Amino acid sequence: MTEVEKKIVDFIKKYLPLLVFIGATLIGLIIRFYGMEFRSDDFNSFLNGWWKVIEDGGINSLSKQVGNYNIPYQIIIFLLTLLPFEALTAYKLLSIVFDIALAFSAALLVSEALKKKLFSFLPALTYTLVFCSLIVIFNSSFWAQCDSIYVTFILLAIYSTLKDKHIRAFVFLGLSLAFKLQMVFILPVYLYYYLSSKKISVFHFFIIPAVDFIACLPALFMGRNVLDIIKIYADQTDYGKLIQMNCPNIYAFMCNGSDMTYYYLFKPISIWLTFLVLAVGLCFILYKKVDLTEPKNFLFTSVWTSFSCLMFLSSMHERYSYLLDILLIIYVVVARKHYAIAVISSLVSLRGYCYYLFDNYEVVSLQLAAVVFVGLYAYTTYAFVKDVIINGKKQDKPVLPKAKAKHA
Repeated sequence: MTEVEKKIVDFIKKYLPLLVFIGATLIGLIIRFYGMEFRSDDFNSFLNGWWKVIEDGGINSLSKQVGNYNIPYQIIIFLLTLLPFEALTAYKLLSIVFDIALAFSAALLVSEALKKKLFSFLPALTYTLVFCSLIVIFNSSFWAQCDSIYVTFILLAIYSTLKDKHIRAFVFLGLSLAFKLQMVFILPVYLYYYLSSKKISVFHFFIIPAVDFIACLPALFMGRNVLDIIKIYADQTDYGKLIQMNCPNIYAFMCNGSDMTYYYLFKPISIWLTFLVLAVGLCFILYKKVDLTEPKNFLFTSVWTSFSCLMFLSSMHERYSYLLDILLIIYVVVARKHYAIAVISSLVSLRGYCYYLFDNYEVVSLQLAAVVFVGLYAYTTYAFVKDVIINGKKQDKPVLPKAKAKHA
């Protein structure tokens, strides 16, 4: 080996994690390039129309609701209309920027959980797995959806929580809520954390709506009613009036998703059922004195609460598993187990994406996917009980024996 070759090899060894970050970014961007011209039904039916209304109305468009996303997203779209981009490109570029932020936040979270440098192998691996995930790629560059935005802020909130930066954590949760109501999937674990760790106050939770309100101020200055902040999400919970919307949870067995009769029957039941399941989880965490300050416990509890919301709440879309799939990637890198849960969950999510994006192409039926998904939830619950409830107990500080007094 020549001296030049030795220097090249030494350079690669020294900067391998950084090179992985760069390589994963380039590969992920190349793959996304092939989806940039893809026009999803969501874009054709909704997003493109919203863009035109906002573009034609200019800043005055902020004075009224356009579409059914929250006000901060409408503000960002208004700002994008000022740039020389077409609607399709602008939506997708926004989401891709947050794809990078999402993957970097995941790497940051892993580095904190494992107490490793950010530019080391496992954080670099996490960045690669998240940024090159087909779910993340399909969501942004094919679908033109923006789930990477709210999940990025959730990951930053968890990262801040692990660093005991609790005010900052709740600011990030507020930013997450400002973009998507699905942020509530992570709230149960923070209630568990509040009651079990006693590290935060109930007043921290008021930061969340306060940040949401501040994020909406530009539109409020343009004349929007402050109650719109609540009304938008209230309307979203009633949108479509379908009990299930291509999500293979328990309601895929119970009814035809297109029949509104089932919606009115099961919606209140689904809410109370979800509360019941999460309350049982809380009781066990408190009874067994689970240490949620331990990163693995916090992460797997986040996985379980997100999965529980997805499984038992009504009107779940296939995209609502986005947070679950990202949390699972992070958890398996940190804990180095339960790989099968992450892989199967991602495959089930991909089934939903393929069905929606590619002309209702059904790789497997919704009912068969539901069999797999419900079974996976049952196994995840078993693993949660074993790893967190039973083995995640707070460790009492050892009592050191008193030193014997010295006699003269």
